[in-house]
Amino acid sequence: MEISTGSKAGNEELSTGMACILFVDDDPLTLDLLKRSCQVLGHRVVLASTGAQAIECATKDQPDLIFADMRLQDIDGLSLVRTLKQQAQTDHIPVVMLSASPEVDAAELARQAGAVDFLAKPVRLQTLQEMILLYATAKTNDQGKTAE
Repeated sequence: MEISTGSKAGNEELSTGMACILFVDDDPLTLDLLKRSCQVLGHRVVLASTGAQAIECATKDQPDLIFADMRLQDIDGLSLVRTLKQQAQTDHIPVVMLSASPEVDAAELARQAGAVDFLAKPVRLQTLQEMILLYATAKTNDQGKTAE
């Protein structure tokens, strides 16, 4: 588990639209690439390489968005999403599934499990930014409005 901060920190993230993003993948190179890409955009990043770490990080860090690989060593990504959606502490966090395998029905299976979206690897920086703007920034802006 690793936490990295982009250019903004603390409560300032919410007021500026910067988000906390959790990436879950058992490939260290993929995690590093996603982390660096997200830091370029100024977001705070939390990394997990197993499903167990992901559940712990999601509960503790309350990220604004989770990107999770469909295939992990200790649990499949669909089971991870189902577990997150069954827990009151994490059921509100949007999850985007990632996969390098060309399964035709992977996107539909991800949505049925509770994911909000699906991305095929490799993920382009522009697509990553669009997903963050669509799912995480809206969430942080909504939280900011209700907190006042």
